[in-house]
Amino acid sequence: MKDYFAIIIFVCCLLFTYPAIAGTVDSQSMPGPSLRVLALRVNVTDMDKALGFYGGKLGFEVADRRQFPRRVVLKTQDSFQLILYKVARLRKIADKDTEVSFTIQVNDLETAIANMKAKGVPFAETVPRKEGVGNAISILDPFGRRISMMHQTIAKVEPFKEPRLYNFGVLVPDMIAAREFYHDVLGFVIRSENYLPLDLPLGYTDNTFAFMLHYRTGVHAIASQYPKVSPYTMIVFESSDLPEMIKTLKEHGTKIVSSNGDNAVFEDPFGNVAEVVQGSKMSRVSARLHH
Repeated sequence: MKDYFAIIIFVCCLLFTYPAIAGTVDSQSMPGPSLRVLALRVNVTDMDKALGFYGGKLGFEVADRRQFPRRVVLKTQDSFQLILYKVARLRKIADKDTEVSFTIQVNDLETAIANMKAKGVPFAETVPRKEGVGNAISILDPFGRRISMMHQTIAKVEPFKEPRLYNFGVLVPDMIAAREFYHDVLGFVIRSENYLPLDLPLGYTDNTFAFMLHYRTGVHAIASQYPKVSPYTMIVFESSDLPEMIKTLKEHGTKIVSSNGDNAVFEDPFGNVAEVVQGSKMSRVSARLHH
């Protein structure tokens, strides 16, 4: 898993630092309702522990806690938000399982490591990973979720307020099948094919970045047991036309776990569970996500 995180951060840093190299392979997404990433749903089994970690130790501020202890929305500096969501059970990830993971960017890794150690945060790695773009190391949240902390050194980065959510990606066992699903079915634009067969950056029709698909040898699909057992992290998409999006998913044989007038939960070809909600403004995310 160490090499997996190193390569992922290297590719993502190149895309963010030098967006021109990404280009846009296809300027239009597939026909149908458009999707955007609205949030990452971080599933937890104890909201107090989650807030103690993500708020007290990582430093995320709370944007909306009106539905505490079921759901708490955290502030981010990105176009999507982090939502802490209480569930009954979490699915423990085995090595090489398909998964959704995210990275936090820091101003200085040595300082961040010292801060995390002083706060008693456990580490998934004993030493930082040295990469072409900088350095990174993974920590563990109270539920066993790996979170990568990354210090970019490939180009000068002006000091910023931490924490900063840098990016996220989906680790998949089959890049061809992943491309067919996330591009052909969900409609995300392919920004570059330069990193295939290992990595594929996806974006929107306005040429902005969305997220990454990552293929690594030995990664395998999972048998989802949602909603009895929840994954660590879920992508929440926003659709311009939810009924039409559900129709598209069904036409392509996608497993729909649940659906109502406001949202639908579905599985990608590898067992990763995601949610899609009817289009709304970002400021209304906590009021529109119902599950």
